[in-house]
Amino acid sequence: MTQQVKTIAVLGYDKCSEQDTITPLEIFRGAGMVLSGGINPIPLTGPKQTIDVKLLNTKPGNITMQMGTQVIADAELGDELYDLLYLPGGVGAGEITQDKKVLDAIREHHAKGKIVAANCSGVGILFRAGVLGTEPQTCVAGVARRLRSEGANIPDARRAWEKSSDGLIWTASGSYGINGATVAMVSHLYGEQVGMMVAMMFDTYAGLGEQIHADAGPEFYNHPEIEAKYQDFFEEMLLPTAGAR
Repeated sequence: MTQQVKTIAVLGYDKCSEQDTITPLEIFRGAGMVLSGGINPIPLTGPKQTIDVKLLNTKPGNITMQMGTQVIADAELGDELYDLLYLPGGVGAGEITQDKKVLDAIREHHAKGKIVAANCSGVGILFRAGVLGTEPQTCVAGVARRLRSEGANIPDARRAWEKSSDGLIWTASGSYGINGATVAMVSHLYGEQVGMMVAMMFDTYAGLGEQIHADAGPEFYNHPEIEAKYQDFFEEMLLPTAGAR
């Protein structure tokens, strides 16, 4: 386990993805239910724990997700630090890569030794905040080309998830890999027994088995010609040219 993680914030924003945002939120809250003993088909060998998992918004009011779903946030992003700050992807990620309030919050969490994580196009937000470093990361195909061109270490063979060597940065692919990626985070943060129980709750164990305990997820297939067409279409939306508005 990397550190004591008792507070988790998933940051929603205008046009964040429903899957990218709700999937990690539900899995982290499911982990909280296991840790507290609320779900215990296999009793924990360790002590019960309580974790606080919040859905934040970048501003007051509801979050309007990319497919139009309206979601009530638990709180607004402010000065509070969380043990884990999670940035989902979505078609609104491009705007957030230029949001000083969000970028400063990411930098502050990273500087204070908190965990920062992202999935899909949200990885571009972490990159623009300047916290990714040089270790291998992953992301959705739509921003992979631009991230590579700007210096991010996104291998051609992307993985479903990647954990940094110090455990303080986690990145996940697009929606397909997010379930496994979040369960892997739970396993690393709270132990393999909790990880396995949460994996069984969400049927992740049947698909990935012991890989949920690994630092990196399964390798994805590479489809350069198809990916290039999606990058041409989505790149500027999901990860605008640096400094452009």
